[in-house]
Amino acid sequence: MSSRVLLDNRKTPCAVGMIRAAQQIRDLAPGTVLEIWSRDRFAPMEIPLWAERDGHLAEDRGRAGTWPFRYFVFEVTKREPRRSVA
Repeated sequence: MSSRVLLDNRKTPCAVGMIRAAQQIRDLAPGTVLEIWSRDRFAPMEIPLWAERDGHLAEDRGRAGTWPFRYFVFEVTKREPRRSVA
């Protein structure tokens, strides 16, 4: 069973939230799931693009909470570092 870490970005501005996510996942072991909570309306586009660019697997888990405090939930699984082909 893989471990999980929660990153609550609900009160964090967009760019700062992405920086926090990148810093957090850098320190995790491969296979660890980083669960990200965000109220940023651009998160459904930005988080999957960031994860794919960095080689991780992102899954959109929909929305949680009640209006007006609804937020997006994502699970980003850290993958093994990419190896260059010689």
